[in-house]
Amino acid sequence: MSMPGRKIILILGAVIVVAAGGIALWQGGMLPFDTSGNIDVAAADSTGAVASDDEDKDSDGKPDEKPIPVELTRVEGRGISSYYRAASVIEADRLVELVSRTRGRVHLVNVEEGDWVEEGQVLAELENDRERIQLRKAELTLADKKRQLDRSREMLEEEIISQQEFDDMESAWRMAQAERDLAGINLEDTRIRASFPGQITDRLIVPGQQLAAGGPAFTLGDFTPLRVRVHLPEAIARKVSAGQRVLVSPEAVAEPLEAIVERISPVVDPTTSTIRLTLLLEGVDADTRVGGFVKVRITTDQHHDALAVSKLALIESGSLRSVFVAEADTVRKVEIETGLYDESHVEVLEGLFEGDFVVIMGQGGLHTGSRIEALNGEAVGYSEVHENDEDPAAAAEDLTAMAKSE
Repeated sequence: MSMPGRKIILILGAVIVVAAGGIALWQGGMLPFDTSGNIDVAAADSTGAVASDDEDKDSDGKPDEKPIPVELTRVEGRGISSYYRAASVIEADRLVELVSRTRGRVHLVNVEEGDWVEEGQVLAELENDRERIQLRKAELTLADKKRQLDRSREMLEEEIISQQEFDDMESAWRMAQAERDLAGINLEDTRIRASFPGQITDRLIVPGQQLAAGGPAFTLGDFTPLRVRVHLPEAIARKVSAGQRVLVSPEAVAEPLEAIVERISPVVDPTTSTIRLTLLLEGVDADTRVGGFVKVRITTDQHHDALAVSKLALIESGSLRSVFVAEADTVRKVEIETGLYDESHVEVLEGLFEGDFVVIMGQGGLHTGSRIEALNGEAVGYSEVHENDEDPAAAAEDLTAMAKSE
């Protein structure tokens, strides 16, 4: 037999085998064809050969959307305040630089940084041998003139000398007295004293140092009380009043301190268009140091019964602010108008009502109509009501209406 004939026989044999197998499967119900040659949908579903397009659809024929897990919070009334924040440093009531009133070499230094001193205490002394001698000489001259004046007074009473001679002697005594006082001042100028009670914050001289007149020697601070000065915009400063309490938070102190607005400057700084406020600190402890950085929080407005929502719920887009309001098992995006802000909440002027539930976590994938699952629904008192849940009362009303129509 030739090669072409053999190929034809093999092909016919294969066709016969396939046809016989197909007939056997059809008779056994294994193929999804009915007697009319159409696809048997039920058979295809049972065998998995042809999948139905309705598997991922709900009862309305729409794709089944998985609920997005979110957390909610309730819109409620609460007190809310508006704050202005500023930064400044702690200042001493008085912090002055003590200088030498004359030139000379430093002889003694009696105090060190951190020492507490009393008013008038000698902190340092320059070499002053010459000034001491001049004072002693002036005192001796004064004593001599005093004896001469006393003798002249007796002689005047006895009319031994004239009134003119006594007056000249009295003038000489007064001149000697002035010379004594001047010598005492010169000696005192060689001593550097504390001008008020306080603490030495800086020692700038050492023994043996040549000090010029007016040269700085110490820095003395008076830390009772401490103050903070802040500069506020004029519009903000108008909302603050003297005697108002503010909160001051030093960096080195765990707990914030209270302060009182002691003074408000009556003028506006033309350079910065700000007004200076002086705050008086209260309850200061040893950890509060002059020069320390502080943050100041000043209440500028307050509403005692405001409708407020957590700031976590806000979605900001430019000047527009909106939130997602939970309704049954879906959400609706609502634009709102806001008022005062504090650390955690924002006042809602329009767009929400007390008792509304809004989303505070999980907003990323939401849009109006999105299905949600409230993770903290029980904790905040939120219960989901699904649209397909049957209301018994409504069902009874429907049945009554149907009976009457029949």
